[in-house]
Amino acid sequence: MITWDESKRRKVLKDHGVDIAKIEDILDDPFAFDYEDDEHSRAENRRVIVGKTAAYGLVVMIYVVRGENTHCVTARRAERWMARIYEKQRKRY
Repeated sequence: MITWDESKRRKVLKDHGVDIAKIEDILDDPFAFDYEDDEHSRAENRRVIVGKTAAYGLVVMIYVVRGENTHCVTARRAERWMARIYEKQRKRY
């Protein structure tokens, strides 16, 4: 389950055109790749996942795990370099 702060959801939708409420299926993408985001958080173990969503196609989501929930910090459409890595990953299977 993805959780988020409602004010942050509205900001991400305005700034990046991605509604956090519509990207939960990113966690189900078998070709998604995930890595630690060591540079941006010392308080929590921040992670990045790049995967496909039904609503927006390829998306990058920054998140933290809080208990059993995946808490979305922010999201946006994936950059070209991320798309290239994603396609490499997908072709491996």
